[in-house]
Amino acid sequence: MNNFTYEKLHNNLQYLKLNTIEELLDNCLEIAARDSKTTMEVLDYLFEQEKKHKEAAAIERRMKSAGFPVKKMLEDFDFEFQSSIDKKVIEDLATLRFVHNAENIVLLGPPGVGKSHLAIALGIEAVKAGISVHFTNTGNLIERLK
Repeated sequence: MNNFTYEKLHNNLQYLKLNTIEELLDNCLEIAARDSKTTMEVLDYLFEQEKKHKEAAAIERRMKSAGFPVKKMLEDFDFEFQSSIDKKVIEDLATLRFVHNAENIVLLGPPGVGKSHLAIALGIEAVKAGISVHFTNTGNLIERLK
């Protein structure tokens, strides 16, 4: 590949904001030549890496925008300690069917039973599924509604 074509390719990748492809291109071309990879294999790999990077960046943006005070995951919730919470109900909520059906959920209970943990964990599941989320607690919601 001549120098003009090489520079033009990199400029086009920058312009199109295909930063991961641009970053990986040189090394990928060297490996492709050494290992006799086809053009389609190289392109598939490069675009797959770009896609993964953009998906990860989008999740990171939605996580930041959601305003979660801490990171809590469903797999970290102790259902044995909180036996009053039905694990199957929470697992069903984690499918996010309620979001797609435009339904609301409300988590009620006394302090310390895990409402915030579950709300954050379900919110994180939604973020990973490409859904924008905004976390708030009851006190903050009431204050905002005044």
